[in-house]
Amino acid sequence: MYKPLILIVLLLSSSFAVLDGSSIGTDEEEQEQYVILPNEMNEETPRQPVINYIPFKEIATIIIDRTDKTITTSYSLMSKDKKDFQIPDSLESKIMNEKKIVSIVYTNTEKCAAGVINATCIMINIPLNEVEGAGLKEKQKAAREIGNLVIDDINQALGTNAKYHSIPIQTVGGSTDEEPNLSVVYTMYHLPAKLLFNMMILENITEEIRFAGGFFNNAKALSLKENSVFIFSMTPEKNRVLYSLHISVTNPATIGLGNLNPLGLLSEDELNRSKLFAVGLYPLNSIINILIISEEKLQVLKTNSDIIGSTSDTDEMRNNGWYYIKTEQLGNSEINKLDLRYLFGNTSSVSKQQLLLSINPVVEDVTLNDIPQNDVSQNGGGCLIATAAFGSEIAPQVQFLRELRDNTVLQTESGTSFMTGFNQFYYSFSPAVADYERENSTFKEAVKLALTPLLSSLTLLQYADIDSESEMLGYGIGVILLNIGMYFVTPVVLIMTVRKRI
Repeated sequence: MYKPLILIVLLLSSSFAVLDGSSIGTDEEEQEQYVILPNEMNEETPRQPVINYIPFKEIATIIIDRTDKTITTSYSLMSKDKKDFQIPDSLESKIMNEKKIVSIVYTNTEKCAAGVINATCIMINIPLNEVEGAGLKEKQKAAREIGNLVIDDINQALGTNAKYHSIPIQTVGGSTDEEPNLSVVYTMYHLPAKLLFNMMILENITEEIRFAGGFFNNAKALSLKENSVFIFSMTPEKNRVLYSLHISVTNPATIGLGNLNPLGLLSEDELNRSKLFAVGLYPLNSIINILIISEEKLQVLKTNSDIIGSTSDTDEMRNNGWYYIKTEQLGNSEINKLDLRYLFGNTSSVSKQQLLLSINPVVEDVTLNDIPQNDVSQNGGGCLIATAAFGSEIAPQVQFLRELRDNTVLQTESGTSFMTGFNQFYYSFSPAVADYERENSTFKEAVKLALTPLLSSLTLLQYADIDSESEMLGYGIGVILLNIGMYFVTPVVLIMTVRKRI
């Protein structure tokens, strides 16, 4: 499959892997998990925040592929309610009844399948091992019979006139780990994304969604780009069909990740939600998804927004911030994917400043010889022990230590000299301590407890007005003596006092 289509498939699987566990379901039993009905409470029970339900979702996605130096930006409108895309009951029934169909994709992606050039495609995908037949030709014949059962209804519902073209074998994402599909490909004349999107607006997207704005407006604007790609997919699930409309643009680009500006890549200063979510709490209906594909393993060092601890905590879901940050390898390859999701909580928009990120490669098995001297003196290395103790580079305690080092200590020559000497000592043992923290949870909790007095004492430097070398030395020596007193003098005095009484 052509690369942009592969990336959109990656987007779909990535976004809904988390959304499915939160609020994407449309069945009544799924809805009841997230909505607290007023008549279920009595006057003595505190009223909990209510997470409201609506099947329509909007997602803005940025895929930064550092392996082939491209950036894909896209907007997605998704729903499991056929009414949102005005799909006839008869078509949905046929799709659900034909158990072998895993997806239907309608797209103007260039070279949507082998042998297809300059055409708009409708692909009906069926797992190869689900199709009856001894040989490939028999399986292709059986797959075409399945495709022919639904293509007329699809053409009628979408206003298309696609005709049979071929049945190639394709894999989702091009990975050998995935089971291959037989794609029954139907084609018609090529149309740009702008026209295909306008056709969907006129025939399939409800006025309620169109007039509510939000990511719909951004998708419409993106469709005007000459190289924009249109994809509308129908994916049958257990009880419903997932309908997904995507507009994307892929451009060659190489950017630094140290100060990542997501909205800048979307050419927006502010991103507004759909007005459908203006009244009530719909935290997971608007998502900003950032995927970074890289040969290096990456980590988020700093964010300008809060980190949401749990999507099961309704109080936290009222807040806006990053609720999902995960890095993993793609299949059996050595390529890594950093996946970040931002939710709006009960806010209606997000600004460029709020989405700023600082991302760096992960440095594993760090030793003193691995750290360039200019990095030690200028950047102070990484907070390995604190990171292992608190579980993340973006934990508030780790960010506090980093900001204190960069914004206070390293702003003076004496502070820089201190950090150079300190790092020589610190990196001689910190990698081993950090490794043992990851292996032993009890030791990790002990270290976390031991760091608490240190963190408390260092907060004093936040309130100190340090404008000179002498002030840096004075406050620095004061904090060092305070910690010596807390960690060494106080325990010795307590031990001696206990011994005298015994």
